[in-house]
Amino acid sequence: SALLRSRTQHGMVFMKTIKSTLVSLLIISVFWPVGLGAQAKLKVAYPTMVGSMAVLWVTKESRLFEKHGLDIELIFISGSSKVVQAILAKEIPIAEIAIPSVIQANLAGADLVMLAGPNHKPGQKVMVKPEIKRPEDLKGKKIGVTRFGTSDDFLLRFVLGQWGIQPDHEVALIQMGGSQETLAGMIAKSVDGGLLSSPLHLRASKLGFSLLADLSTIGVDYQGAGVVTTKSYLRDNRELARIYLRAYGEGLHRLKTDKSFSIKVIGKYSRISEADWLEETYQHYAVKVMPKLPYPTLKGIQMVLDEMSTRNPKAKGVQPASFIDVTILRELEQSGFIKSLYGE
Repeated sequence: SALLRSRTQHGMVFMKTIKSTLVSLLIISVFWPVGLGAQAKLKVAYPTMVGSMAVLWVTKESRLFEKHGLDIELIFISGSSKVVQAILAKEIPIAEIAIPSVIQANLAGADLVMLAGPNHKPGQKVMVKPEIKRPEDLKGKKIGVTRFGTSDDFLLRFVLGQWGIQPDHEVALIQMGGSQETLAGMIAKSVDGGLLSSPLHLRASKLGFSLLADLSTIGVDYQGAGVVTTKSYLRDNRELARIYLRAYGEGLHRLKTDKSFSIKVIGKYSRISEADWLEETYQHYAVKVMPKLPYPTLKGIQMVLDEMSTRNPKAKGVQPASFIDVTILRELEQSGFIKSLYGE
């Protein structure tokens, strides 16, 4: 009888321990980032070394991906059109690219989708040799862009059209491969100017090139770089995408609120050390352009569609919302997660 009572008591203690452990595990599963301890490995590509990539860089360097259970390998692939090829070949599941490349790929049959897009204004500058004083002076000249089909290519064609100048007919657009290569071509005089973003345009200015136009001041909404994947990847890996966007949202918060750290990160990836150049880059992207909630701008996507429709009939009548999926971002907003980051 005593032995039976002892065994019963031990059994009750064991069951209580099991229940306590299960409750603890449940609490951890609710409040602790999913995947921690068994980190999911992802390759994420970015196409340029300018400030529009700052959210991705800061998120990586802050180890926020790791905090949320992701092992992210950042891969630089020069030019967004090359990045798109890597995504469609299933070599890269997620990338940081602008909407023109997404639209062009989808009009050709791809299934790309933007999940977040903090860059709402064009950051590019038209930098030219000093003897070019006015837009009409561009006629007969050669202007460098990274690659055809990229954000640079689209924006240069757009602004030339605004000036009444015909791209390819009155001005030659030359593929350079990347932003650094564009500047190198300008220095070598193989092109008469190029589209450059902060902080690279400041290096061009120091070398004697002139600012012909700052596209951030032309008064248009434009959807620049953001988080892009495929609809099929999102369907099969929705939880992974949710975790990625959660980390990305925290990275955007740190970019906007930790200036000294963010400037160091931008300097590291852009390979720029000049303090005033980094300050201007930070002010443009982190302060002026990027909102706390990185919803893509439908107005900015429509602007791209309108310009593309003059060259590609397939762009006519396509809804800008068809290129984005903000359901996860909206969930994060409605849960109060984004506001909690900013103490709101």
